[in-house]
Amino acid sequence: MSRIKRKKNECSVVNIKRLLFIRGMSFCIFIGLIVRLFYIQVIKYDFYNAEVIKQRQISIPVDSGRGLILDRNFIPLTDRIEQKVAIIFPQHFVANASNVLFLQEITGKEYEELFNKVKNSKYTLEFSVKDDLNWNDRRFINTKGLFIVNKRIRHDSNGFLNHVIGYINQVDLRGMSGIEGAMDGVLSGNTGKSLIATLDGRKKFLPGEGYVVASTNNKSQNLRLTIDYHIQKIAEEVIDESSMPGSVIVSDIQTGEILGMVSRPNFDSGNISYHLKSRGDELYNKAIQMAFPPGSIFKIVVAIEALRQNPLYADEIFECLGYESVGEIEIKCSSYDKGGHGQITMDRAFAESCNCVFIQLAQRIGAGNIINMAEQLGFNNIVDIGLMEENSGNLPSGNDLLGPAYGNIAIGQGQILATPLQVNQLTQLIANNGLKKSLYIMEDIVDNDYVTLKKSNIAKEQQVLDSELAKKLKLWMEKVMLEGSGRHVEEFSNITAGKTGSAESVENGQEVVHAWFTGYYPTNTPKYAVTIFIQNGRSGGGVAVPIFRKIVEKMTNLGYK
Repeated sequence: MSRIKRKKNECSVVNIKRLLFIRGMSFCIFIGLIVRLFYIQVIKYDFYNAEVIKQRQISIPVDSGRGLILDRNFIPLTDRIEQKVAIIFPQHFVANASNVLFLQEITGKEYEELFNKVKNSKYTLEFSVKDDLNWNDRRFINTKGLFIVNKRIRHDSNGFLNHVIGYINQVDLRGMSGIEGAMDGVLSGNTGKSLIATLDGRKKFLPGEGYVVASTNNKSQNLRLTIDYHIQKIAEEVIDESSMPGSVIVSDIQTGEILGMVSRPNFDSGNISYHLKSRGDELYNKAIQMAFPPGSIFKIVVAIEALRQNPLYADEIFECLGYESVGEIEIKCSSYDKGGHGQITMDRAFAESCNCVFIQLAQRIGAGNIINMAEQLGFNNIVDIGLMEENSGNLPSGNDLLGPAYGNIAIGQGQILATPLQVNQLTQLIANNGLKKSLYIMEDIVDNDYVTLKKSNIAKEQQVLDSELAKKLKLWMEKVMLEGSGRHVEEFSNITAGKTGSAESVENGQEVVHAWFTGYYPTNTPKYAVTIFIQNGRSGGGVAVPIFRKIVEKMTNLGYK
């Protein structure tokens, strides 16, 4: 019996210990729950309250949320204008006659258009409003679901530097072309401002909550270009005065920086959907994206190869009859109606753009050698300024260099295609005595205080042409302005140098003649290289040179000498 009793006592002790352990564990769990509840309800109250509110908030960006694009002197090229816009929340805006009429009154849009958009939209709507509004009108406050906010506009309506900057997708604000597209990873996801409104469980605005404009702090990365705002403005004004399609490029000869780049016709960056449906070429950056026959501009390449092979060509007397027979084709010279230039030297033939002399030279030196020199000078390759749209142009090869092909090659026609950017690079290296300083358009990435975060990688300079040969070409380009086809530069003939070109082509089944000019100034210490291309401008000397003259005049007046 005593043994049984002892066993019972031992079991009772074990049970008591188990109960005590369970009670202790229950107490600890209870204390843990109390502590956790205190942590959630008190310590982390603000955090979880904010998270709950976030689920009941809608956020509408009131700026692009993208980094600024700046000129070389930190002048903003984007986000320059702030304007008032009407934000409509369709789930709260009552689309009755009086409300829609008020909306029509402040936006200037058609009643039916507004009514249908508000009635059928599930998403927030945005409309620009008129400037001359009575802001004391109580309807601005009393109309539910309508808010007027200041919104910073990414791209100006005047289209300044449009083709270089490019455009963005209005839905996800991603860059689609130009700088916006090429540098989207840098420019996107930056600090932005949003209109934040609080809703109840039925997606109605909470009474008394209203809305706030809040900043989102992500990163601060802006992009500085080499573009000079004032030079760009001059180039745009001058080509717009001509009312002709084409392109202008201005670069710094001593550094390779692109100071201005214009393409026309322009486009409206706020209405990209319209242009995407267009059959026109307004979205193309003609400076880099489209390649054209360079015409007599290519005589620069022919002259370089001829002098490289035999410097004595410079002293030879050639004969120009006004035309040259190449196989079964007769190629006319600009002097055809006058019976030809007669006896003429190479430098004068260069100045007056004599086709006959250059065809004779091309036949002697060989089409293949000319094309090899063109490649060495940058043709048939992109310049690589960092924009995705760059076109490499074209040079003939293989069987296309045989037989009478030298005739077209001599005068920059046929299969030879070049971009204005490639021509500007050629001009820059000649003005630099054969030293190539690669053109570039992106300077650096800076923060909001304009402190440099990352510099652009610039290709090393390279001597691609004999300096003495380049100096001879410079003298001949000066002669173009003083005595030849560039004489329309008028009072600036003593400080400028260049080469004209008129290039025959076919566009949309129609024969056209493009007008070219590329040159630089001042001649004593070359600083600025300027390339003009006018689509179907007919005459390089008669159309492109006067545009060059106006640009030089305006630039020198502003101190760019």
